Amino acid sequence: MLNIIPPQKAGRLAADAGLTDAAGWVPVAGHDFSVPGHEGVHVIGDAARAEPMPKSAYAANMQAKLCAHAIARQLAGEPAAETRLINACYSLVAPDYGISVTEVYTLDGDTLTAIANAGGISALAADPDTRAAEADYARSWYHNIVHDSFG
Repeated sequence: MLNIIPPQKAGRLAADAGLTDAAGWVPVAGHDFSVPGHEGVHVIGDAARAEPMPKSAYAANMQAKLCAHAIARQLAGEPAAETRLINACYSLVAPDYGISVTEVYTLDGDTLTAIANAGGISALAADPDTRAAEADYARSWYHNIVHDSFG
């Protein structure tokens, strides 16, 4: 079996609008996900160059919330609020076997940085009760992100 994944980059709309960098992603300001040099344009999710955040649904959901909050503050004439962003991904390996990866990010100037020792990954040698608990967390995570995203 051969699984060929094409080179990934932001969509054609972003490229055609002149928003992408040489790598094909849209650089954003970490405090509000605005695109430098393009007033009033904000980009979140997979198209955004927001390292070290991964390109995940949960990261995009957090970015959307921060972006919306920053736009609301800007419209009210207020500065962007200091904030933290979180990424949390859970996976079910089996019905009672879950794994996770989490990270917390803060701003260093206008650059996102991971906060040391604030996140982590599932322990490789976790006992069955821990795996079962993470499986429960995975189901709850899924329910919550779907509800948060779609109502």
